[in-house]
Amino acid sequence: MTRTRFCATAIALAFSAVATAQDAPSDGYDVIYAAAMPAPEATRAVLTEIDKTADRVIAVGDYGVIVTRERGADEWQQADVPSSVFLTSIDFADDTNGWAVGHHGVILHTTDGGHTWHRQLDGFQYIELQISYFESLVADIEESLADDELDDDLRSELEFQLDDALFRLDNATFAKEEGPTKPFLDVHVATNGTIWVTGAYGALLQSSDAGKTWQVRDAAVENPDGYHLNAIVSDNDTLFMVGEAGLLFRSSDNGVNWDTLESPYYGSLFGAHVDQQQRLWVFGLRGNIFVSEDKGDNFTQLSLSDAVNINAAIDAPNDGLYFAGNAGVVAYLNAAGELIEQTHASGAVLTDLIVDEDGSLTLVGQRGVLTMPSSVLSEKE
Repeated sequence: MTRTRFCATAIALAFSAVATAQDAPSDGYDVIYAAAMPAPEATRAVLTEIDKTADRVIAVGDYGVIVTRERGADEWQQADVPSSVFLTSIDFADDTNGWAVGHHGVILHTTDGGHTWHRQLDGFQYIELQISYFESLVADIEESLADDELDDDLRSELEFQLDDALFRLDNATFAKEEGPTKPFLDVHVATNGTIWVTGAYGALLQSSDAGKTWQVRDAAVENPDGYHLNAIVSDNDTLFMVGEAGLLFRSSDNGVNWDTLESPYYGSLFGAHVDQQQRLWVFGLRGNIFVSEDKGDNFTQLSLSDAVNINAAIDAPNDGLYFAGNAGVVAYLNAAGELIEQTHASGAVLTDLIVDEDGSLTLVGQRGVLTMPSSVLSEKE
């Protein structure tokens, strides 16, 4: 059974997000505005996600490091990045326009395929967005509660939402004094061009104008405990989002409304993937992997022999999938449904991967850029 969260009215507060170094507060958050330092061994930094366009491969990670490599080449270059925060995620809309997100509420944008980046949002601006959003949400709910003809069930639901909105407004107001500590965890460009950003403590943002303005959407999903929203993905017409405590949401109307789905697992889900067959995969703690062929209504579990956290999944050639996780675990699921597991020689935490032109894998994680020939996964040990 699913439940759609009540929305008193369609709140659509969009705010311009333009900052300069001259306007930047410096209360211990200089890392937001300090450019990433050139590093001769940038590819050995902790890297979190990797993506590819028609022309190049791009990876992001700690200290604002973004490295790029031309497709088919071996040499990596470090990009010009105007922030040195820990970057957590990257996604591209096309071969030139991409977004990266990270700690302290930072959102970066590139228009040249990843060579250079500029800041579209920082944590101080994000706090202001949150305060305005929750102030409007509180006012909207209070106006609805003033209707004497509300039935008891709807009044009870609205009162619960008002308490939740007031709590979140208090948190945002406190954050204005404390500083922008909230990290963003994932960025995803949907097929209609809308950019979605998820984050810690229930953070959810969207932009419909390539990041010129951003809308806070935290209250669009049923997450009263403020669990982390770890990942968001989409197929041609549906959005899916996963998080802590098995949170699983689905939207069939481009994110206007979100249904809370019955989760197949109540531990943390770290990621999600829609494969080339339009199946939904969700995965996370202790090797838990689940697949749905009906957009999240029902799931089947896959079992790994190594109960390590699974952090990423991508399509593999011949209708297969690759999974990557902690302790160097890399698994290949072939079209016949056979799961072949191996361990990368590094034994490192692996957080993301891509398939290269020659079929080999480029992986990122605890020890930066790593590689693995696909032949290693061709048969079991």
